[in-house]
Amino acid sequence: MNKKRLQRLGVVCMATAMVLTTVSFPRVAKAEGETPTQAEGATSTELEKGKVLVQVDQDVLKANAMCNSEMNPAISWDSASSYTKNIDGQAEYAFDGDERLGTNSNKIAGGMWHSRYTNTNTAKIAGTETNYSAVTRGNEETINASNRPWIGSGFGRKIKLKKVTYMGRYTDTNVSNNIADYVLYYANMDNPNQEPGADDWQIAKEGTLEATSAASDIVLDTAVEATHFKLVGKTVYNNQAGTSTAGGDALVCAREIKVYELKDIDINLTAPTSTDGTNADATTSETGTVESAEDISESPATMTGVVVKNKNELDLAHPVTVTSTTGDKLDITGENNKNDSVLIQFQIKLKELPSENHDSVIVAKGDQYKIAYRKTTWNNQTVYRIKFWVTGPDSLGDNRWKEVGCNFTDARYLNKWITVTAMYDGTSATKLWINETSKNDGWNSNNNRNVGAAIVHEDANVMIGDSTGINGYIKDLKIYSHLGSNVTNNQTNYSALVSALSDSANATKVFDLSATPAVTPAYTLATTWNTETKQDPETHLDKNTYTETVTVNPATNASIVTAPEAVTVNIDGKTQNNKVVPVSEDSTVADNGTATVKYVFEDMLRGGSLRMITANGETDYTKTSMRFGYDFKLPADTTFDSCAWYYGTTANDLRLSLTPGANTKKIENPTTTKQGYIRSNIVFTNIAKANFDRNIFARVLVKYTKDGKTYSKMGAYVDQNSVSSIAEKIKKSGSETEKNYVNELTKTD
Repeated sequence: MNKKRLQRLGVVCMATAMVLTTVSFPRVAKAEGETPTQAEGATSTELEKGKVLVQVDQDVLKANAMCNSEMNPAISWDSASSYTKNIDGQAEYAFDGDERLGTNSNKIAGGMWHSRYTNTNTAKIAGTETNYSAVTRGNEETINASNRPWIGSGFGRKIKLKKVTYMGRYTDTNVSNNIADYVLYYANMDNPNQEPGADDWQIAKEGTLEATSAASDIVLDTAVEATHFKLVGKTVYNNQAGTSTAGGDALVCAREIKVYELKDIDINLTAPTSTDGTNADATTSETGTVESAEDISESPATMTGVVVKNKNELDLAHPVTVTSTTGDKLDITGENNKNDSVLIQFQIKLKELPSENHDSVIVAKGDQYKIAYRKTTWNNQTVYRIKFWVTGPDSLGDNRWKEVGCNFTDARYLNKWITVTAMYDGTSATKLWINETSKNDGWNSNNNRNVGAAIVHEDANVMIGDSTGINGYIKDLKIYSHLGSNVTNNQTNYSALVSALSDSANATKVFDLSATPAVTPAYTLATTWNTETKQDPETHLDKNTYTETVTVNPATNASIVTAPEAVTVNIDGKTQNNKVVPVSEDSTVADNGTATVKYVFEDMLRGGSLRMITANGETDYTKTSMRFGYDFKLPADTTFDSCAWYYGTTANDLRLSLTPGANTKKIENPTTTKQGYIRSNIVFTNIAKANFDRNIFARVLVKYTKDGKTYSKMGAYVDQNSVSSIAEKIKKSGSETEKNYVNELTKTD
């Protein structure tokens, strides 16, 4: 029978090795049965990286507020302020950040959402002396037993919805119309900006709120992924704290609603690299950003006066000036023998009907081209319209206008994102599409005159929004000029027209809005390092231990829910090889709300050695095996779990791993001088002579347990050895047998 025997040799010799069975050079070190993507088992799938509960931005909720019944226009009961206070009003009042303290006028800065009154005798429309009277409003849903009053909003993105807080009326002695029995719904839309339909809503929780003016918490047992929420009032409290069914004369109110999302705490550590290196502070992907807005088209224009509400979304109540920096690229008067033409596309959400009888600018370059929203009188009726027009030369007199409009009185257009596309084809037609449908209803369109009339040049900046008479938001604004026939000839085929815009040969994109709102991080990290140097009792070499302490500081309106049980460690400088590992000791949450996380990087390498390979009684000098040995102590009252090694043939690419888990071999109390230590080794076998000069690099991970929880510490450095380097040490200080072996092993023919 042939037997293969490994004989230990070397200045540093260790027994009971964990053998790594196949190493292939010069490409990579590869373990049999191991793969570069081997999972870390429980480390990456079960350990909690920590959770923080953070309030969703009230401005976002206000911008996306929605309901099925509201007081619009708002009414006021506050005669002391001449009825200028918006006391009972629209859905956005529940997200205005003002938690109202009482009815005294000097304490009321904002109003509250209130479902619509059917009658009242003493209230006035807020800001006026006009008595309120019931008005039928187009977007009011029928309130009945199956459709109770509700209020909600969208987040503009997907979140993990965990908590909603509700505040009703402002005094405990009057809880009239506060929600009693409720149903909380959520929707998770593929497009976060798409309004949920009836079938998109799912119940998150049902219950009963207390009869109080204080905030009531609705906390989900398990956070759900959501893009929208709505809170339905099934029953409401009356003045005596009894309950009535919501709807009809039993109205519903909310003075402030807040939403909280559950987010992972993301702590990224960079392992030390050398004794003389500078240790890096912990980082996180939870970084804050400042508000920004820019034109990302070619030769971008500058933008001033921007107020960003959400991704690519601006507040129309704050006018934005767009100034071309390279010529007047936003001017559409003909050049290079091309027709005058323009196409403007955006999404708009109008929060209320305009109150002024003038054009409220949405997008305009003076009067050269303009899209506006206005209130006007037509045939003795008040109507509301969006209109688009371009202007020809003064010589055409009253015929210089080309325009088209759409009646916007229908309240189905309010409080929803509407896609608007407006085009002048350069020769004869102005076109307006609302949600991909061509519109020219209710308007004295001038499209059939001024055929081929030139559009006048006008020295004016492009304006977005208007400070008077308009309440709403615009996003994803794009302006095109020099439209080709593939665009202008598809006026009856909207999808083909829009598709053609993506080809620069068919249109020149002269403005493309990109906007990012300011983001406040849910938490920040602070890092401290402690370095402790101890002498190895056997080798008498200095060994460093680096303890990294990370403090997680929650932001305002955020709180740490779960302290991290795991962190992500960059082991070699390449993020694709990052490892999620257990923390080194229990993380804690202090009374002040901060969490403390500790991780230990310890120099545990004892040394390297070679092991003789023999077969049939003959020593094979064409290859050998190399061992990395590690000695370590465990924290008090913990039990050894396992070791793992990350390794490769370069120090900055430890893509391979050996994770024997419970099968990790070890020696306890390996020598008389190392009582209380544990020794465990990794062995690379069958290293061919051609690769004796090649280094192998490895970093060790040690896991241990206490009270059923797993912890870990990691090697302080990326350790390295080669057959040649170990052989040279053996030649200097090994035994005669060891020296003879390495001399034969390293002998060249």
